Amino acid sequence: MRDIKNRYKLFRILLIALLSAVFIMAVKYIFHKYNWEPIEQSSLHNGVLSSATFVIGFILSATIADYKESERIPSDFAANIEDMYGDAASIHKSYPKFDIEGFRSQLEKIAHKFNSEVRNASRGVSLLIHKLTPYFAEMEKAGVPPNFIVKLKQQQYQLLRHRKRVTYIQKINFIPSASILSRSLVALVISLLLLTNIDPFAGSFAIVGIISFVLIYMMVLINTISKPFHVAGKTKDDVSLFLVDSAADFLASNKPKKSKQ
Repeated sequence: MRDIKNRYKLFRILLIALLSAVFIMAVKYIFHKYNWEPIEQSSLHNGVLSSATFVIGFILSATIADYKESERIPSDFAANIEDMYGDAASIHKSYPKFDIEGFRSQLEKIAHKFNSEVRNASRGVSLLIHKLTPYFAEMEKAGVPPNFIVKLKQQQYQLLRHRKRVTYIQKINFIPSASILSRSLVALVISLLLLTNIDPFAGSFAIVGIISFVLIYMMVLINTISKPFHVAGKTKDDVSLFLVDSAADFLASNKPKKSKQ
C-alpha cells in the first residue's frame, strides 16, 4: 500500500495531465461526430499555440529559479546553525562565562521550529532567532573579542534572511497576472483545437491529445513548484528538509550528559 502511495506521489502530475488529455480527446471525438467543428485550420493556429507556449515557458523558467533557490535554503540554514554552534563552542573554551548550553538549546529550537513552520507564514522561527541576541550580550560581558561576536551576528542575520525568503516564496505567486494569462491561453488553445476541423481526423485526434497533455502538465507543474515546501508526504516534488533535521540531531548530540536526567 505504501509503495502504491509513493508511486502515485511520483507520477501524480503525469496522471493528472494524462487523465485530463483523455477527457479532452473524448470531447474532441464527440465534437467531430456531431460536426461541431466550425473553424478551419489556418496559420493563426500556429500563432496562438506559439504564444501560449512562450508565456507558459517564461513563467515556468521563473518559477524554477525560485524553486532552485528554495532547494539551497535548507542546506544553508543547516550549515549556518552548525557553524554558529561550532564557533560558540570554540569561544566558550577560552571565555567560559557565557551560557553555551542555553545558546545550543536555542539553536536546536530554531532548527525544529523551522521544520515545523516552514510551510506557513508564522513568525515563531523569526522570534526564536531574535532571542539569540541576549547571548551575544553575555559574550560581550565575558570579554569575547568583538570580531567573534560580529561573525555570530552576521550568521544570525543569515538565518533570519533565509526564513524571510522562504516565507516570501511560499506566499507570493510569480506575477499573478501572467499566471492568469497563461491559464487563459491554455483554455483558449484547447477550445480552439476542439472547435477546429483538422483533416485527417485521426491526426487531429492525436494532436489534440498531445498538445493538451503537454500544456496541462506544464500548468500543474508550475502550480506545484510555486509552493516548494508542501505538507510532508503530499508530493515527491517538495523541497526536503532532512539537512535541517540533521542539524537539529547534531545539536542534540552535543547536549551535556549531566542534563540528561
